[in-house]
Amino acid sequence: MCFIFWKGEVITMKKRYLKIMSVMLCAAMCSSLAACGSGDSSEGSSDSSTESSSSSDSGKKKGLEIAYNLTTEDFSVFEGIINDFTEETGIDVTIYNGGDDYESAMKTRMSSGDLPDMWVTHGWSVIRYSEYMMDLSDQPWVENIDAGLKDVISNDNGELFILPITQAVAGIMYNKDVLEDAGVDATQIRTWDDFDAACKAIKDKGEASPIEMCLADGFDSYMLEGIWPTLYSNEDLSDNKGEALKDGTFDWQKDGSDAFEKPTEWYENGYLNEDYVSGSKDDVCKALANGEGAFAIYSTEMIPSILAYNADANIGILPLPSKEKDGASYFGTGEGNFSCFGIWKDTKYEDECKQLLEYLAQPEIAVQIVKIDGGIPGLTNIELDESDQAAYTTNAFKEAQSQFDGDLIYDNFFDREYLPSGMWSVMADATSTLLADGDPKGANEEALSMVADNYNDLMGN
Repeated sequence: MCFIFWKGEVITMKKRYLKIMSVMLCAAMCSSLAACGSGDSSEGSSDSSTESSSSSDSGKKKGLEIAYNLTTEDFSVFEGIINDFTEETGIDVTIYNGGDDYESAMKTRMSSGDLPDMWVTHGWSVIRYSEYMMDLSDQPWVENIDAGLKDVISNDNGELFILPITQAVAGIMYNKDVLEDAGVDATQIRTWDDFDAACKAIKDKGEASPIEMCLADGFDSYMLEGIWPTLYSNEDLSDNKGEALKDGTFDWQKDGSDAFEKPTEWYENGYLNEDYVSGSKDDVCKALANGEGAFAIYSTEMIPSILAYNADANIGILPLPSKEKDGASYFGTGEGNFSCFGIWKDTKYEDECKQLLEYLAQPEIAVQIVKIDGGIPGLTNIELDESDQAAYTTNAFKEAQSQFDGDLIYDNFFDREYLPSGMWSVMADATSTLLADGDPKGANEEALSMVADNYNDLMGN
């Protein structure tokens, strides 16, 4: 989700991981979703925080504050939408743009009880913000929320706290032409064994690396973000350990022995791209765009970046395979990073905030925000022009849903739902520790200890 996922900062960095820091510092940085994970649209963000008013002092009815977290040039598009709302309604809106400090600023405001009237939840509406937010389940636009997403963003009481204009989806991006040339039918990849067989066929063909990944800019978290839910939390698992992960009783040393089994096998079988240590997310996108790579375990929000390198690239989306033969495939699904808005339960401007949400939910307005966010529409009444890159991603996702209909599970992003805040960075560090030195079996214990130690610290064990 991606989807940028704003994550905590508690990290244990072992010596093995430090060996590649010089590479990381030299790599081109490109932000995305999980996250927290998390969205790709944060590229080029700055550290500055800005506040801007959507209207002049004349003609105001009431003023409200909305906190937003996008600092690219696309921010002007959102600012324009808010200006149009003010012009139409006379309601003054102040935008607080927290930028890279957004998450820490929101945590400070939560602790002080001084929250904005509305804010972007960047993936955490239920888990982090629900106690501070107003239940919106009775709003007219709720009937248009995508069914798979609605379950993920609702609590056990059926309450939901956001207008989800987009959704983030974690899965496997793949180049259709590469798979076809290798004789691989993507629709038959139902288990990890099926996936491994596809990788072998692609390697034997000798024209593309089976799996593209990168260690240089933190996107390696997505590998574990994709693997771990299929091992531990998928509801079809006979030994589901989801509740143990959430309540802090999960024992990584005892039950996490298979945590790094897949990436270890992929390395030993030669399925990873040669530059996976020094490569960046941009390199992964370029490889899939040009047919030099077959699969990438990431968020769907990387697809616009792939198409930017090759507009004619034939890209598809796969759900994550099941651990077991009879299990269901899996999509990690959650809130888009710059497009899901909730209301503070103690706001003095409840009516005005709800009016703004209704305005943002209008299809002709919402579609503009979809283009900013880069995610898949979270509302079923949003219509995209087929020339839009967002339409390409949406159509690819719908195709996968159709191909795997009746054999799909949707769940919140693994790190958001089942791990304490701060583990996104730990997953990246652990993957680097495992793979950076070319000896994953030898590094397995160190990588697993890194995960276990941070998990226990963050859970207060």
